[in-house]
Amino acid sequence: MLYFSELDRKKVITNDGIFIGWLDDVIFLLDSSPKVTKIVVDFKGTKTIINADAIHKFNTVVRIAKFYTQAELAENELYVKRNLLDKQVIDISGNKIVRANDVIIHEQINLSSHNYECYISGVDIGLIGLLRRLHIENAMTRIIHFFGINMVSNFLSWADIQPLDLVRGSIRIKKEDSKLQNMRPEDLADHLEKTNELNIKKFLKLLDKDFATEVISNLNINYQRDLFRTWKAEKAASIIGKMDTDIATDILLTLSRKKREEILMGVNEKKKSAIQALLSLTRTPISKRISSEFLVADPSQTPRDIFQKIRKSASDFSSLDYIYIVNQKKQLIGACNLHELLMQQEDTPIYKFMSQNLIEAHLKTPLEMVVYKIVKYRLHALPIVDSNRELIGIIPFDNISDIIEAKFSQ
Repeated sequence: MLYFSELDRKKVITNDGIFIGWLDDVIFLLDSSPKVTKIVVDFKGTKTIINADAIHKFNTVVRIAKFYTQAELAENELYVKRNLLDKQVIDISGNKIVRANDVIIHEQINLSSHNYECYISGVDIGLIGLLRRLHIENAMTRIIHFFGINMVSNFLSWADIQPLDLVRGSIRIKKEDSKLQNMRPEDLADHLEKTNELNIKKFLKLLDKDFATEVISNLNINYQRDLFRTWKAEKAASIIGKMDTDIATDILLTLSRKKREEILMGVNEKKKSAIQALLSLTRTPISKRISSEFLVADPSQTPRDIFQKIRKSASDFSSLDYIYIVNQKKQLIGACNLHELLMQQEDTPIYKFMSQNLIEAHLKTPLEMVVYKIVKYRLHALPIVDSNRELIGIIPFDNISDIIEAKFSQ
């Protein structure tokens, strides 16, 4: 068994001792049995693809035949370093998304042809794989063992993973892999948002319609808008008909009036009436209801960090119900309430327990829709985001209590 990290930048020499460069990458066939088909050799910035049948042995050096054949990347072939290493893969055995820290290569001799062959047998998704990549595995292992801690390798067999090849704009997932249906739809939605509309469409075709609808419901509003703009009215109507009324209304508000009407023609009367009732609400501006009294945190911050921030930055707030988590692009990615924060260990990063399935609104969302969401989901505050999902502000329950009171007094 070999690891790609052990082969990366190894010298490549011919059988007669001629140095031709350093191993830069390995190419394999994206298949149920992913055979290594080519290698990429780098010599002073010039990269050459060589057919794998020239390889005699992967060892302290990569030894190839004196006469070798140059080639090009073929259809259904991927690079280990460029397309798989450090990429997210779906662990269909554990129903989760993980990261490929290293790639495992299995060597064998073909009994019929007696040729040396290699196959991708799996990926290392554990800390050891990352340390190996950094060439500090042995040193760190000794240090950790000194403290009585044992590190265990964490491998995934190729049979248990599905790579999402985002670089080349294609997704290859076997339709029969029903275990994908057991994954959290918000996890899949978050992963697909890192790709493009074409990938999302291909992926959704492979899922059960109800599960696909849940994934779509968890996508960013911009992705939802782009999908529904391109789908035919009949397809869009079948999905809208399965969605929660408020989510469906949010999406329809991003579309043109003509497209909206075409879609609603295919929705059953009960659902259509509920959506039209929300669509017909007055477009009362919500900007006057927005509060700037909210606290944000980085995903890596801990309860200890956040409590210090509360003491320093939120002492003048009239109330504080949620902590909002934003990424480096200032995009809203999660939230947690104070009770959740108090129940965690002080050194636990907030990304490990934050809620990612958020209810939110936009500046163009009707005020009545904001009230509807706050009441339906029993929120103390509703985050308001812009088209890039940057957090603009929040609308606390107190800021819409007068509307609810007026409704009850009628």
